[in-house]
Amino acid sequence: MKERRFFVNPFRIISPKLNGEVVRVDEAHPVNATDMTCLEEGLLIMLDKLIEMTSLMHRSLIEVNREKIVKFGKLAQEIHAEEKSLTGDLVCSPSTAGEVLRALVLFPGRFERIGDMLESIVNVASIKARDGIYFSEKAHEELAQLHKTFLDILSNFRTVLTTRDRELLDYVISQGTMFHQMTLDFALAHEDRLLQGLCFPKASSLYLDILDSAKVANRHVMDMSHTLAQLADSLQDT
Repeated sequence: MKERRFFVNPFRIISPKLNGEVVRVDEAHPVNATDMTCLEEGLLIMLDKLIEMTSLMHRSLIEVNREKIVKFGKLAQEIHAEEKSLTGDLVCSPSTAGEVLRALVLFPGRFERIGDMLESIVNVASIKARDGIYFSEKAHEELAQLHKTFLDILSNFRTVLTTRDRELLDYVISQGTMFHQMTLDFALAHEDRLLQGLCFPKASSLYLDILDSAKVANRHVMDMSHTLAQLADSLQDT
């Protein structure tokens, strides 16, 4: 049986005090920015909220619900506040963290950008509902597939942050590559539907806006995943 590979936790290099708080970190986190104790916990808090926002975002594309939109907006505001708190703490970290700090300093901002892309998609959903614009059944099927895959990517990336499982990290990267290709394929399929008169012209730019936002959100997860992979290799060699 092949032995699973794990990499050194780069977050503990910056926040060694976390060693006694593993249980706290691995729980769900309805926590505010001011309650965070370190980078790793803060990222998990943000990621939990991004996962919830992703679910709310997809439901908004099916049927806009005022209560869910308000909840989504609250989570988005918390993500913005947490990014500022975490990035500020990182900038003030000891310079002895060196290249590890340099590699991780953009993680909170990348999480915030993922939230921005989810907000952009929810804005599209609101415009779609306001103007009575309909997506084709095929478009909804494609968006459901993207949603399922992106949730899988976020959930597994969260697991990578807590377990440092290198095989799972490689899986996340492969899923991200597949997700990117899906957005390209769906854009081409949409173009064919538009030319064949199977897509509502008013829906075209909205649908493409969603694909673009999804592509950018995925790119940020991939950038962080590749950074972790490079860190894993460099820390293993030291």
